[in-house]
Amino acid sequence: MGLCGSKTQNANKNEDIKIRNNITEKDNNKPLEAKIVLLGDQNVGKSSIAQRFCKNVFTGQYVVTIGGAYLQQKIVLNNGVTLKLHIWDTGGQERFRSMANLYYRDASAAIITYDIGSDKTFEGVNYWVDELRSKADKDAIVLALVGNKCDKDSKERMVQTSTAKSNIFI
Repeated sequence: MGLCGSKTQNANKNEDIKIRNNITEKDNNKPLEAKIVLLGDQNVGKSSIAQRFCKNVFTGQYVVTIGGAYLQQKIVLNNGVTLKLHIWDTGGQERFRSMANLYYRDASAAIITYDIGSDKTFEGVNYWVDELRSKADKDAIVLALVGNKCDKDSKERMVQTSTAKSNIFI
């Protein structure tokens, strides 16, 4: 995943997935597993990203995530290794922030999401980065920034890709 406007991935074909050569199957041909957490302010589209990736479904309806939601997705990497992703979609409302550390504990990656049409949600990225820096294992977690809602009209865009790239995780 990447900034809004980047090429999207097809998880089933794995056309754009880049992997290191040293990743191999675990014993007994069990798939490798990784915990991924989606973080961001409310209404940035975290649930939509998760639903689209795991179920190839998109709905324009807004449904509040209460606390968190769990999804799984298996992908086969270019070298034949199966990767089982445990995806935790967290509620973005202020009242759920205190629970977020339960979801990102032991996570391999955090996908911090903002709405490209909202400066406020982009400013909220700083909160999530600070939270992860203070409470997560910095050496064990990969952070990704995702600008969501690319389908908005260009007049509605408040956060430019260049702005996001220049301010990533300051």
